[in-house]
Amino acid sequence: MTEAPADTTAAPPRTGTRPVVLCTGSREPHKNQRAVLHAAERLWREGLDFEVRMVGGRGWNEDVLRPAADRLHADGRPLTELGRVSDAELTAALRAADLVAFVSLHEGYGLPVAEALACGTPVLTSDFGSQREIAEAGGCVTVDPRDDDAITDALRTLLTRPEELERLRAEIASRPARTWPEYADELWTCLVQGEGAR
Repeated sequence: MTEAPADTTAAPPRTGTRPVVLCTGSREPHKNQRAVLHAAERLWREGLDFEVRMVGGRGWNEDVLRPAADRLHADGRPLTELGRVSDAELTAALRAADLVAFVSLHEGYGLPVAEALACGTPVLTSDFGSQREIAEAGGCVTVDPRDDDAITDALRTLLTRPEELERLRAEIASRPARTWPEYADELWTCLVQGEGAR
């Protein structure tokens, strides 16, 4: 299969009141986008009206994801594939979304979670490793990424309870801000001087 072409314009603007769920990351099995699409399909069948936008280029294998996305397109579901985008387009997409769903099975860091939070957008993410560590300061809901029911339930809650999204946005606003120099100083202190390590 060929990769969906990247949109050369900014992310589509919000239309009406339909919530937007942004699913970010390269298309690889461990990013677990297939689980997000499965949850979305269950909720669409329940009658929920929302859009899923996917951002990210083709990775080493999208054999599981591609057929699922093709089926959703064939069924007329509101799924938009933006493909690989520029940094400016990614920022626009993050800011236009109501929430980001990033339930990766394993990550070295979980940059999509940090990027979404930096744009003020709540995140549904995995309840372990670096993703949980980032989420602990607020603005996120965490789930077991291997539990389809947990992902679906959390997504349903975030899509049907605007007060929950507002609570998460307030948590994001109260997260402590750190500059790159502060982060570098902390890292230097921990790694080189051996202080402050857990």
